[in-house]
Amino acid sequence: MKYLPLFVSVAGRRCLVVGGGTLAHRKLELLVGAGAIPTVVAPRVDDEVRSLVEGSGGRISLRTFDVGDVVGNMLVIAATDDGAVNASVHDACVAAGVLVNTVDDESLSSAIFPAIVDRDPVTIAISTGGDSPSLATRIRGWIESMLHPRLGALASFLGRVRPRVAERISDLGVRREFFREVIDGPIAEALLQGREQDATAMLNARLDGTQRRAVGFVSLVGAGPGDPDLLTLRALRCLQRADHILYDHLVGPDVLSYARREAKRTYVGKRGGIAGNRQATINQMLVDAARRGERVVRLKGGDPFVFGRGGEEIETLAAAGVPFEIVPGITAALGCAAYAGIPLTHRDHAQSVRFVTGHRQDGNVNLDWPELARADQTLVFYMGLPGLAQICRALVDHGMPGTTPAALIARATLPDQRVITGTIETLPALVAAETVNSPTTLIVGGVVALRDALVPR
Repeated sequence: MKYLPLFVSVAGRRCLVVGGGTLAHRKLELLVGAGAIPTVVAPRVDDEVRSLVEGSGGRISLRTFDVGDVVGNMLVIAATDDGAVNASVHDACVAAGVLVNTVDDESLSSAIFPAIVDRDPVTIAISTGGDSPSLATRIRGWIESMLHPRLGALASFLGRVRPRVAERISDLGVRREFFREVIDGPIAEALLQGREQDATAMLNARLDGTQRRAVGFVSLVGAGPGDPDLLTLRALRCLQRADHILYDHLVGPDVLSYARREAKRTYVGKRGGIAGNRQATINQMLVDAARRGERVVRLKGGDPFVFGRGGEEIETLAAAGVPFEIVPGITAALGCAAYAGIPLTHRDHAQSVRFVTGHRQDGNVNLDWPELARADQTLVFYMGLPGLAQICRALVDHGMPGTTPAALIARATLPDQRVITGTIETLPALVAAETVNSPTTLIVGGVVALRDALVPR
């Protein structure tokens, strides 16, 4: 470890910046934001620097640097484009025992500025020890994407209620468990959603003993069509704070790898023609896990409300009094079409899109075929592989031209994605001649003909 990670208060303290241009302005913004009283020494200063310093109660000296300038300052920043001046500033600080940062020159610095994730009052600093500021910036972006935008508001809320909690709960261990319950449960969730009054009311009820220990919380999360890069930021945050994840067969290991390492994982997949967990069993598992106080993620391929039976699950949760949220995902139709290079709408080919389940009941696909066979629309059949021949035959029988383009997309968005194209007359035979692995999505309509020109290369 080349540098000691340390958060230091500069509020009301004198700090010197040598230089008056863009480099100086960037550092001055950080100093002023932390409450420092800045002094700028430079022959010339930009208007932005002047405005920032004067607005903060600092002062500007329009002259060249003198070694005596460093005395009495908590921190000195050399922010000029003159290497000789920066070296002089560094040497003067070393002699006076003052911390110095030279912008973009770690060799002339006893202190360096990290990349900062700011969710005031939550602050995260990332450093590579000066070896690669660009990498530190990239890491900051990764962390930014994982943190809720209102995380700072949650921290401030917890700070405000901390004295009252300490007064009511004297045992340190019990108090820690109480705060863990708050952070992982519906109180924090309400705060993060901007409902501070609700969060305060729930916390007061818990402290006053008028509400029993809160049950857990269930997030119905759409995992998207397969590619883990298509997870939403909210889905990612849910996975990383989950105690228990119940996932279906469309959720691959790459998606699960983003989950909190300690989270329990329970497979509850159901597949056509293969015995699996009954929906009523899954519903009860969600309720039971929440009543144990767990933060539960019900992870579904695609979107929970598009042929995902999410509505049935939240009916059960609501009836049981279990708090929950819905986190939409990129539904399979959108992901499949995009990765296959097939636009679902196009003014020359389709003015509407139909999402249809191709799942067979009693060996038949029972749909409103006359309506589906009309022109100028795109049909997207979920789970269409088993009934492919019947679907295509029914469309032709009800007036759709047999030359209508069609595509079967297997394992869409994944590295082994396959797209088989033809027409509704030829596609069943083309697919029968291949070994096709599920999941699959069938797209029918004139837009499929655009694939050759639009498929990603």
